[in-house]
Amino acid sequence: MPARPRAHANPHLDAIPFARRSVGAVLAAAAAQRPDRVLFGFDGAPHTLAAVDARARALAAGLADAGIGPGTAVAVLMDNSPAYLDVWFALSKLGAIEVPINTAFHGDLLAHQLRGAQVALAIVDASYRAAVEQALGDRPARIVETSELAALRADGAAAAPPGVADVAAVGSVLYTSGTTGPSKGVMLSHHQLLSFGAFYSEIAQVTAEDVILNYLPHFHVAGKFLTLSALLTGARMVLRERLSVSGFWDDVRAEGITNFIAVGGVCNMLAARPARPDDADNPVRLVYAVPAPAEIYDAFQERFGLELVEAYGSTEANLVLYTDPEDHAPGSCGRPNGCFDVRLVDDAGDFATEGEIVVRPKDPLLTFSGYLAQPDATARAWRDGWFLTGDRARVDDEGRFWFLDRIKDAIRRRGENISSFEVERLVGAHPGVAEVAAVPTASELGEDEVLVFVVPNDGAVVEPEALFRFCAATMPYFMVPRFIEPVAELVRTPTNKVAKHVLRDRGRSERTWDAQAAGLRVGRDGEVVAVAAGRGA
Repeated sequence: MPARPRAHANPHLDAIPFARRSVGAVLAAAAAQRPDRVLFGFDGAPHTLAAVDARARALAAGLADAGIGPGTAVAVLMDNSPAYLDVWFALSKLGAIEVPINTAFHGDLLAHQLRGAQVALAIVDASYRAAVEQALGDRPARIVETSELAALRADGAAAAPPGVADVAAVGSVLYTSGTTGPSKGVMLSHHQLLSFGAFYSEIAQVTAEDVILNYLPHFHVAGKFLTLSALLTGARMVLRERLSVSGFWDDVRAEGITNFIAVGGVCNMLAARPARPDDADNPVRLVYAVPAPAEIYDAFQERFGLELVEAYGSTEANLVLYTDPEDHAPGSCGRPNGCFDVRLVDDAGDFATEGEIVVRPKDPLLTFSGYLAQPDATARAWRDGWFLTGDRARVDDEGRFWFLDRIKDAIRRRGENISSFEVERLVGAHPGVAEVAAVPTASELGEDEVLVFVVPNDGAVVEPEALFRFCAATMPYFMVPRFIEPVAELVRTPTNKVAKHVLRDRGRSERTWDAQAAGLRVGRDGEVVAVAAGRGA
């Protein structure tokens, strides 16, 4: 059936005066309008808008006394918690720049991001302090642990800031996957941050009656836009530190969850659980799945008694394509959001029915402000007013877009964007490795697993298990290659570049070592643990 018309505006954004479209100002307005409304629950405790706003104002005052103000970059390495939201909202009220960093990062990767953002302060959970201290080295930056925030609030003598930041000012810098180089800091304005929440609310049809589950970390934009959706719509959010698949549906029923995001292989993980007679007896009405696996799409909806929607977007571009339950072909990522022009271009740069996805916002503030301290990379990302996504798709005769693959050299594993450049650099630090190429390979759970081809140094022998353990000690757990294959040489193009497309097409072979088949996996703390052979790596 034809798609319903998509407006060139969004009701959730339209309801906010333009000058007050900053995260801190929206929180203050919501707290004034509905002070006793619960914004979120955590570990069974409700947190009302009034309480959250009061804590954020008090913390902002303390941070202001400590010298944090408009434009100051503050790194945040914290797990999901009420304290994290207090920090984010307080920084927003000050007009400071929040730099949330993946808590699995350490060593060179963490140092790269702290150095690039030139942070003046790092707010950290105690378990991340040592890694931050090591990464900062002799660079001047104060570290404040979560346990010290209460005293910082109490010490704040300055008047609480008004909380109205410049809507075009950078509110957060989110580091996304590097593709042909190190990861880049994506600068998001307050306006863009709020628009993410507004567009999610539109796509998922969120109302004040909804209960949103948010287990996603806030160093990912999806964790942020779920929180902002609750703030904009009056929905209640249930905040979790992380996803638990084994107890998922019991938690959903207990909390009355009506809406959640399934990133990476979550749909596949839930579908793989043993069927129960009461699977459909749950309060969920809609799941925003990225991707919504076409092969189990109808069966998943029927088994769990819910509807699936899918979208396409990025931290830079925003949520630019989406489906809805009334107009969806399984496998399609939908039609354009009315606030963006979305086209495909061929290798010559001409509009086509198959090619690279390019995006042009109808309001420039809906897309990113640029890559932090990388003007050349920012310039390369745009052509004649169109943002070049680096992703390929096709569009059918009905105007639906179908994602094909990534042009950029990135890997996506279980919701994490992984830079093959960084995987190669870290694997290449092994003394026995001369060259390495990292490529995505299909996962049983959807998305990708990491496959590396390694060329040993002359006279060296690279044992895959030993290299796997080396990687576990030096890389974030989700980057560690599951598949490793030593090779004599890497196939190259006529210009002597590694022919990644050939390696991707070739994929795994009988010579490829598989950590999962070997009964090994990496825990979140980087420890290699033995599991039954064939179980999740």
